[in-house]
Amino acid sequence: MLHTRTIREAAAWFKSQDPQTCLTETAIRTLLRSGRVPCVRVGKKYLVTIEALEAYLSGGETAPAPSESVGRKVWRIE
Repeated sequence: MLHTRTIREAAAWFKSQDPQTCLTETAIRTLLRSGRVPCVRVGKKYLVTIEALEAYLSGGETAPAPSESVGRKVWRIE
């Protein structure tokens, strides 16, 4: 079973598991926005699984970096 969390909930979960962790909400947000850790965006929120974060932190496989135009509308200026 996957444990899906928001960025804030994921950071709190890691903090509860290891009170001395340096993994912050900002660090998780950076990993998600850069595409290093797979996530789903629902409205303004990012949802990530604890398992995906643990896999990235343990040096496991990472998601391929998204291309520049994926998920963005490109406006042509003429």
